[in-house]
Amino acid sequence: MSSYAKAGAYAGLAFVTPISGWVCYQAGVWLDARYGTGWMALAGLIIGCGAGMYETCRQAMRIEGLDKKK
Repeated sequence: MSSYAKAGAYAGLAFVTPISGWVCYQAGVWLDARYGTGWMALAGLIIGCGAGMYETCRQAMRIEGLDKKK
């Protein structure tokens, strides 16, 4: 993979965690409104950011070729 392709792939990773956190937070806000709770938005934010960080690490390992089993 060329250095330009890696730079482009890494630039796209900058959006994974914030977008997944925002989407899960919005789902939590909707669930809070639907069920009258007050904690699901925070739980959604935590789950979304955790999932985003996991995906960022997984994709970074793929980009660098560290995910291949030897």
